[in-house]
Amino acid sequence: METRSGSKLRRSGRKNRSLNSMLVYDYALRCAIRAYLEQTSGSSPSSNKEPKKDRTERHSIHMGMGMLGSLTDVFGEDGGKSDKLTREIVRGLLKRVDKYKTSKDLTRIDHEEKLFLAVLSQFQAKLQKQRYKPTGSVNDLVVQFLQTSQIELKKSTTDAAAMYEQLNQYMSKFAEIVIQTIQEDAPSSATPELMERLNGFVAPVKKTRSHQDHRQPSTPGTPVVDGSIEALERFPMVITVQNLFQVSDEDHRKKLQELQPLCTDAALLVDLKKCINNVHTNQSFPGRREDFPDQQAYENWQRREVKQLTELMNTLMLMKPNLALSSTGERDVGSSNMLSGESGRSRNSVPASDSVRNEQAPFAFIPNDPRSYFRMLMSMCIDYDTDVVPENERAKTSVLSQQSDELLRECWRTWRLSAPFRAVLYLEFVKARYDEEKLDLEDVKDSVRALDKVIKENDPGTWAINDRESLIRTYEGLNHTLLHELEHCLSNYWKVKPDWVYGLVAMLDKIYENPAYQEDHSDPLLTLTRLEETVEGAAVSRWRTLTKSACPDGQDTLEDLLPLADKLIKELSSISTKKFTKPIKGVLDVRGIVMARHMPLFTLMIGNWAYSQEAREAPVEVTFELYHKVLSLKRLYDQYGPKKKAELFKVESWFLQHARRWLTTTHAATPEWVENAIKQDEFKMINDTTVHSSSIVDLFSMFHQAVDFVQSLQWPNEPQRCRFLTSLAKVIAVSLEQYTEILEGFVREEFEYQRKEAGEATSPGSLFDMARYQLTGGQSSPKDEIKPHDVTPEVCIMINDIEAARSRLDRLYQMMDVDEIAERMREFGSPTTPERNDQVNFLYTIRIVRAENLLALDNNGFSDPYVVLEINKEEIARTRTVYKSLTPRWDQTFDICLNEREADVLAIVYDEDVIGSNGECGSVWFKLSPKYYDDYQTHEFTLPLHPQGKLQLRVSMVGEKDDIQFWFVRAFRTLKRAENDAASLIVDQMGQFMRYCLSRRTLDKLLRREKSFFSSFSSKINKQVEPSIQDCENAIAPLLDYLEKNLKTLNDNLSETNMQLVVVKIWNEVLNSLEAVLRPPMPETQQQDVASLDEYEEHVILKWLELLKIFFNGGEDGDAVPLDKLENKHYKSLLNEVSHQRDSRHERDSKHLS
Repeated sequence: METRSGSKLRRSGRKNRSLNSMLVYDYALRCAIRAYLEQTSGSSPSSNKEPKKDRTERHSIHMGMGMLGSLTDVFGEDGGKSDKLTREIVRGLLKRVDKYKTSKDLTRIDHEEKLFLAVLSQFQAKLQKQRYKPTGSVNDLVVQFLQTSQIELKKSTTDAAAMYEQLNQYMSKFAEIVIQTIQEDAPSSATPELMERLNGFVAPVKKTRSHQDHRQPSTPGTPVVDGSIEALERFPMVITVQNLFQVSDEDHRKKLQELQPLCTDAALLVDLKKCINNVHTNQSFPGRREDFPDQQAYENWQRREVKQLTELMNTLMLMKPNLALSSTGERDVGSSNMLSGESGRSRNSVPASDSVRNEQAPFAFIPNDPRSYFRMLMSMCIDYDTDVVPENERAKTSVLSQQSDELLRECWRTWRLSAPFRAVLYLEFVKARYDEEKLDLEDVKDSVRALDKVIKENDPGTWAINDRESLIRTYEGLNHTLLHELEHCLSNYWKVKPDWVYGLVAMLDKIYENPAYQEDHSDPLLTLTRLEETVEGAAVSRWRTLTKSACPDGQDTLEDLLPLADKLIKELSSISTKKFTKPIKGVLDVRGIVMARHMPLFTLMIGNWAYSQEAREAPVEVTFELYHKVLSLKRLYDQYGPKKKAELFKVESWFLQHARRWLTTTHAATPEWVENAIKQDEFKMINDTTVHSSSIVDLFSMFHQAVDFVQSLQWPNEPQRCRFLTSLAKVIAVSLEQYTEILEGFVREEFEYQRKEAGEATSPGSLFDMARYQLTGGQSSPKDEIKPHDVTPEVCIMINDIEAARSRLDRLYQMMDVDEIAERMREFGSPTTPERNDQVNFLYTIRIVRAENLLALDNNGFSDPYVVLEINKEEIARTRTVYKSLTPRWDQTFDICLNEREADVLAIVYDEDVIGSNGECGSVWFKLSPKYYDDYQTHEFTLPLHPQGKLQLRVSMVGEKDDIQFWFVRAFRTLKRAENDAASLIVDQMGQFMRYCLSRRTLDKLLRREKSFFSSFSSKINKQVEPSIQDCENAIAPLLDYLEKNLKTLNDNLSETNMQLVVVKIWNEVLNSLEAVLRPPMPETQQQDVASLDEYEEHVILKWLELLKIFFNGGEDGDAVPLDKLENKHYKSLLNEVSHQRDSRHERDSKHLS
C-alpha cells in the first residue's frame, strides 16, 4: 500500500522491547483479585461459598462493588450511547415517582419509608429540569439518585453500616421504578445489557438481606476476609490466570498470599485518585495532550476520563462509607483540591512488594506499560483458547473463551485502556493468526464487526494518535491479506461461493470507507484494478478446459458446439446472476472480463460452422436448438459483457438461411395440414358450448405453433423478423383459402347428392326433351313435383367452422401485433406496393357468382340463364347453363390476361333456347384496370342488369404484397365470403321448395282453378268463394312443415350469429317467392298476356304473408325473429304492390261501369 507524503504517522512508535511474562502474570492476577473483591466485598466473614462462574452473576452477589462494576463497565465508556436518556424515559419516570408518592398513606408509614419519599422528592425536583431537553444517560440518573440518597441518609444517621443497608434498599426500589419505566414507556431503549445491569441492583437485596443483617463493618485497610486463601484460589478468574501462565499450584499460592495484602479497596481508591491527578497534571498515563491530534480531542477525552474515574470513586465510597470517611473525611473525592493534596506524593509511596518487577510501579493494580502488558495478555489468551480450550466453550462471535474475555475486560477496565486500542489489537492478532491458517475468515469478520462497532461509538477523529496509527497499520495488513484471498478466489471464479467473495468485499469496504485510512491512501481502489490480469488469466485457462471437454476432436461441428454452448450458458449465467452480480467496488467487473475472453473465441467457432457445408445440410430442428443457445449467450454478453462491446454475434448472418428453410418447408406443408385436419373431422360439435368442430381447432393449433416458433426466435434483426411474420401470414391466408374452398365444395356436394337421390335432373336430357320442355311451357306433370331437400347438421357445423375461423384469426391478428409490424415495415421502407408502370401484362381473376331477379323468357315463367363475358365483341368467358331459374348460381372462376392497362368488359346474361335464338335476360358493362385492383384483394360487385336483375361478380388482379396486413385482410375477406356463400347455398336449396309451394299453381289449386290443356276451350265459370284462413294455411302446410323441420335443424346446430344470417336470408327468399306469384318476372312482350291477380288471389297472398310472418316470429310467444326484421323494406314493398293492384282494379271497374 502506498501512503501520502507528509503523513504524520509515527511508524516507530511501538517499542519492540522484550517483556517478562511473569510481570504480566503479576498484574493480571491483581485484576483477578480485584474482581474477587467485587463479588465478596459484601458477604459475611463466615461465608465460604464458592463464587459462581457466570460473569453476569457478578452484579447479583451484593450491592457494594457490583454496583461499582456495573456503573463503570458499561455505563462508562462503552455504554455512553446505548443508555442515552430520552424524553420518554424522563416523563415516564416523573409519572411513576408521582404515582409512588401518592399511593403511600403518610400517617401509616415508618420513618424509613418517609425518608425514601424525601429522597424521591429531592430527585424529582432535579429531574424536572430535564423534562423537555434531557441530557446524559441512565447512568447519570443512577449516580444522581445515589448522591441524593447519601445526602438525605447522612442527615438522619451517623451509623455507616445502617446507612449502607438503607442505601442498598433505596437503590433496589429505584431500580425497579426505572426498569418499569423503560419497559413500558421507552421499549426501544430496553437493551439486554442495560436491563441486565439494572436488574443487578434489584437482586442483591432480595438474595442477601438476611446476611446483611449480621454483617460486621470493615476497615479500609483490612484485606479480604471473605473466606480463606483457598476460596480465592477457587475463584474462576484466578484459575484462568494460573492456567494461562501455567504456574504451579505452590508458586501460584505464594503469589496470592503476596498480593492479597496489597489488593484492597483502599489501594483501588488510591489508584483512582492518582489517575485523576495524572489526567489533571498532563502525565504520560493515562494520557496527555501530546497523545491526541488536537486540543479539542484531548479535552473531550480528559473530561470523559475524569467523569468516569470520579463516578468510580464516588460509587466506591458510597458503597463503603467507612472507606470514604477514613480516606477523605467529608471532602469531595472528585475535587481538584483533594487531588492537589495527593499530587506531591512520590510515585514509589506504595509499599513495595516482593513481586518480580523491573522497577517500582506507582499503582497497585496498573502496570507501568499497560498497553504492552495488555498486548501480551491478549496474545496469550488467544493462543491458549485456540490451542487448549474446546471450540464449544468459545463464544460464537469471538475467538476468546468466556473466561479469557472476562479476564481481558477486567484488565482493560482497570488499566484504563481505550476501547479503540482493545478492538484494533484484537483485529491485529486475529488477522495474524488467519495468515498463519490458525483461524478462519469468520473469525476475521467477527473482529472487523467488533471494531466497526467501536468506530461507530467513537469518532476516529477523537482517538489518540497511537490508536489511530495502530488502526491504519492493522487495516493495511488486513487489506493485503484480503486482496490476496480475493485474488485466490478470482483465480477460481467459476466455482467460488458468492457469499465468500462479498464477505471479503464487505471487509474491504470497512477499510476503504474509514476516514483515517482514506487520509493516507488517496485511491485505495487502485489495487483492485490490478486483479484484472488475474481474472483474464483464469478465463483463458478455463476456456481451454471447457473446449477440451466439449470438443475433444477440436472440430467446429454441430455436435460439439451444442454441449459447449450449454456449458457456457450455465457458467456465465451463474457468474452474472449469482456470483458476481455487479462489479466489485464498481471497478472490477468479473463478468465483463470473462466474457471479453470467452465470447470472441466462441463466435469464431460458430462462424466457422455457419459457413461450412455441414451447416447447409444440418437438420433444421437441431440447428435452431443451437440458435437459441447462441441467442442466450448474446443476451448475456449484451447485458453483462464489457462496457466496450464488439459486434461479435452475427446471428442473422449465421442462421438466416435456416430460417428461410423453415418457412419454405412450412409453406409446402400447409396443404397437408388442411387436408389432415379435415380428414379427421366428423363435423360434429365439440361440446354443447363449442358449436364448431375439431378441424378448425387442429388447423389453428398448427398456426399458433408456427407463430410461437417464429416469435420464440426473438430474431435480433427487426426488419427480417417482420418479414418472417409476413411470410407466415401468407401461409395462414393460403391455408384458410384452401380450407374454405374444401368446405364450400362439401356443401355443394351435399345438396347435389340430395338432388340425385331424389331423382331430379339438373337439365332436360335429350334434344327432344328440351324441345318438348319449351313447347309445353315447362308445365310440370305429377312426376315433376319438386321434393323437399333438408338441411343437414353437418352443413351447419361447416358454417360454424368458418365463423370460428374468423374469430380465431382475429385473436391471431392481435397476438402477432399485425398493426405494429405493418407500421415498422413502412418505417423500414419495405415496398408494400410494387411498381407497375413498366408492367405489360395483367392477369385478372373473375368469379361469376350468381344472378337475381332475372327476366322470365320461357313460357313456364323461368329462364335457362348463362353468362358470357365479351371484350371488344370477342367472347372471353362463358358459364354453364342453369335451367329453370331466375336466381341462378354459377360459382365459376375465369382467369383473363390482358396486355392493356384498361379494358371494358360486357357481361351478358342469356336465356338458352333450343328452338330459335337465345334470348337476352340482361347485360352490364364493367371496367378492368390496375388502378382499381392494384391492392390484389378480391372485390365483390353486384351489378344492375339492363333491363332487369342483378349480377354478382368477384374480381381481383393476380399478385401479392409484401405486407402482413394484406394477407390478413385477404384471409378475413375469404372467410366472410365463404360464410355468406355457404348460407346462400342453404337458402338456394330451401328456396326451390319454397318457390314450388308458393306458386300460382298452389294458388289455383286453393281457389279450384287448376288449368288443363283444354281449359282454354271451356266457357264454364265456377262461382268463386273467398277461402278461409284455415284453407290458406292448409294449402302451404307442406311448406310450413318443411320450414319447421329445417329451422329447428338450423337453430340446433348453427351459432347464434349464423342463425340470424340464414333466417333473414330465408325470409327474404319467402318474400321473393310471393313477389314472383304477385308479379311474375316476364318480358315486356309477354306481360300483357299474363292476367293480374284478382281480389281472391290477392287475399290468399296476404293471408300467406301474414301466416308466414307469424310463423317466423315464433307464433303466439313471438320469441323467434323480431318483427322489425320481418317487416323490412321488401315486406312493405310487397304490401304496397297488393294495395296498388287493388286501386288499379277498382279504377278500371269504375271506368267500366261508367
